[in-house]
Amino acid sequence: MMYPYFSFRHFRFHVVGLFLAGLILAFSSLAATSTSDAEWEHAGWGGGGYYYAAAFHPTRDGVIYLAGDVGGVYKTEDHGRNWRIINKGLVDYAVFSLAVDPSNPDTVYAATVGGLCKSTDAGESWQLLPQAGPKELAIIGKKKKSIRSVAVVPSDGNIIFAGTPNGKVFRSKDGGQFWKEVYQVAVKGAEEGRLRLQFGKANDNYFGGMWTKLSFPENVNPADAVGFGMNFKGDGSTPSKGFFVYLKGPGFSYRSRNLNGLLADTDARDVILTAEDFSIDPEFAKKHPAKAAEAPATPDWSKIDRVDLSCVGDLPREQHVASISSFFIAATQTIDGQAGSVAKPVIIPTKVLSNNSKPSKYGNLRIGDPVVGSVYSVAVSPVDPTRVIAATDSNGLVLSSDQGNSWVRLETPQKASGVAFDPQHANVVYGTFFSDGVWKSVDYGKTWSRLEEGISDKVSLLEVAVSPTNSQDVYVVGADGWNGAFYRSEDGGNTWANSSKTRPDYVWNPTLPESGKVVSMSTVTNVTINPANPEQLFTSANWRCSFSEDGGVTWEERIKGADISCITDIQFVGDRVYVSVMDEGTLMSSDNGNSWRQLWPMKYEANLSGHNWRVRVDQIEGQDRIISTASPWGGEYPQLVVVSEDGGKTYQATKAGLPDYQISANTMWGRGYPRALAVDPSNPQIVYMGIDGDPTPGKNGGGVFKSVDGGYTWDQLKNQPGSRRMYYGLAIDPTNPQRIFWAGFGSKGGVYRSEDAGESWQRVFRKDQYLFNLKATADGVIYAGGKELYRSTDQGKTWQTLTNFKNNRSIVGIEVHPEDPNTIWISANVWSNAADGAIYKSIDGGSSWQDMTGDIPYNRPQILRYNPLTRELWVGYVGLYKIKQ
Repeated sequence: MMYPYFSFRHFRFHVVGLFLAGLILAFSSLAATSTSDAEWEHAGWGGGGYYYAAAFHPTRDGVIYLAGDVGGVYKTEDHGRNWRIINKGLVDYAVFSLAVDPSNPDTVYAATVGGLCKSTDAGESWQLLPQAGPKELAIIGKKKKSIRSVAVVPSDGNIIFAGTPNGKVFRSKDGGQFWKEVYQVAVKGAEEGRLRLQFGKANDNYFGGMWTKLSFPENVNPADAVGFGMNFKGDGSTPSKGFFVYLKGPGFSYRSRNLNGLLADTDARDVILTAEDFSIDPEFAKKHPAKAAEAPATPDWSKIDRVDLSCVGDLPREQHVASISSFFIAATQTIDGQAGSVAKPVIIPTKVLSNNSKPSKYGNLRIGDPVVGSVYSVAVSPVDPTRVIAATDSNGLVLSSDQGNSWVRLETPQKASGVAFDPQHANVVYGTFFSDGVWKSVDYGKTWSRLEEGISDKVSLLEVAVSPTNSQDVYVVGADGWNGAFYRSEDGGNTWANSSKTRPDYVWNPTLPESGKVVSMSTVTNVTINPANPEQLFTSANWRCSFSEDGGVTWEERIKGADISCITDIQFVGDRVYVSVMDEGTLMSSDNGNSWRQLWPMKYEANLSGHNWRVRVDQIEGQDRIISTASPWGGEYPQLVVVSEDGGKTYQATKAGLPDYQISANTMWGRGYPRALAVDPSNPQIVYMGIDGDPTPGKNGGGVFKSVDGGYTWDQLKNQPGSRRMYYGLAIDPTNPQRIFWAGFGSKGGVYRSEDAGESWQRVFRKDQYLFNLKATADGVIYAGGKELYRSTDQGKTWQTLTNFKNNRSIVGIEVHPEDPNTIWISANVWSNAADGAIYKSIDGGSSWQDMTGDIPYNRPQILRYNPLTRELWVGYVGLYKIKQ
């Protein structure tokens, strides 16, 4: 996900009094109140997402821990038949590695993106360990960078080793209170005295840049300046898109000619750009036409106070690297010689750069040394605890024989994913090496042999595990594309049998029910063995985590309650509940959340399977009419709409009138998603949809779309709100369906209103330009959620601020009681993945607020919906929960 930034603008003068009154109310409204009274009931299912780590409890038979990328940590006490979320105190919900302490069996470690957390009560509560946060030692877990990254010395629980995504191994000798770096993967590609710039490969795009302040040299006459320059070195690449220098100063911005050719030159050399190489920046001219018209045609060198180096374009899965040692002004100098005097350009340094410099950056740019490979896994020998091996991304397996004081690189493949010691024979070691398979050493790492009989050469292996009671039983896991891979050996790895099928549980993971009675596992990330009964195995995996009673011969999904679903909408019709879900589709419950049924997709379909964003349901002639918006993972359609006229028994996917390309300009998450949907309350055939993203040359981008045939065909509105970047903010005024509200995000953000069904738009609220959601009530009151919660009772003419929450929170979920407009619920979210959100309730129209977060294990829901039939508030994002209200 991409995380927005927030800023304020002042109200216009004529509403200052109302604004101040609202602030006074808000400042007095958030006195601390107890949250222990709110008890939430889980209403979702399990599965349908990515789980990255698993570990058995060392002594309590049946206890397993499980971790996922969005839901935190889960625990079962009955061999996986029932799970519950155990996130109390966890610093972050993205967890990628787990470890247990064999000598203190209730001690568990969880490597989150927010730092390494520790529990001493079997996961019931957690604490972030000192120095482990990302801004300190960065002892963190990271997606696809941490496999089994934490290891505890079996005979001494005070000694812990932790590998990190930035290529380090840390050791603690006091249970995680203090840490010492004991290993660092060597950095390759850095150059002394030069600033390294890496474009691309961070998120498969090529855009962004750096900028730094400049000052004109005092010892140079501006009249003698002839150009701007830099000492530049490329990487030999030839990108097809733009690479520019921008020179900026008061009232002007100039852009150089395209400099792509510089990257092809691998020699460091001085590059001088003269006035003829620059022209007025087109974007500056577009935003500031008057200033651009007054500016000189070429730069005034004496007024330059900033230089930018920027790239734009799309170069998927490539990176382009440049290095710079200085920026300078080139000036003429007269030199007398036999042939008379001549003018020669000389270099006057204005800025010296190296990797110690701290220039500002934006977009997809990495400044500084290359990213070193991750330490994916760490293992300690159960027989000899002085022996430690780490699996690294670029140095293969590295070994320490003195508990981390010194290390040697072993003669293994370069990219190592997992490592395991034979628990009975100190000299026997196994390693997994992604596409290079599984290898074994019987002489403590001196020599290695690949074990490949029975293993497909298409498989990428992530982890290896050895039975604690029988050294001949060895297991490896990984993936063949998206298909999971599980192999077992009964002869110490000499031969392998494939056991990569599992029996799905369509009751507690109701997704894709037409896939079959036995299905292929999806990417398997960990395998853990029950020490109390080594025939029992459990795998964490994408979609269907599985349990085996027979040493991995057969598998069955066990996932009930391990909720990882990302709920994007909730709707109630009669006694039925409908939800749209990222990755999983659209589902329905006819028993108030006790069980669920998949509506679509029923099996994997390239043009349908993917994220569902919004669902709306109307009852027409006794039938539930359902509309859902979707963005498939693949296929031909970047966005589509699914319509069912019969409660989901049959459905039709349509893309008629929707953009047939992926929108990327000015979007929230890197591409445009159909994340907003509103149905005209007076005519269900009229539907509005919002897709975020600006137009680009030859393409109309996103914005507001309209259907007059119930969602089967769509037209992009001719006129659009001033900001098309948006999240959930689209609402129709029930008192006047011609009046539509739109919440924009960014420099032109705010609330936009149309009084003519979208034919024209007016910005009616601009104090907060970073809005996430809108809510229109039956009596025409409109709420907007951004940095605070705002309300208008006069169709957007004036606004009142209802909250005063701490910084870095955003109001995303908004709900108002349909029978009591003074009762309001909101969710205050954070965007840094930290577990610091909250759910609030007001019973006096927003004058005061009560924290009702209570015991909900995921405290940042984005969807809040009230069901008047059951008198329950439902909340969803990661997981689905409800509470009587």
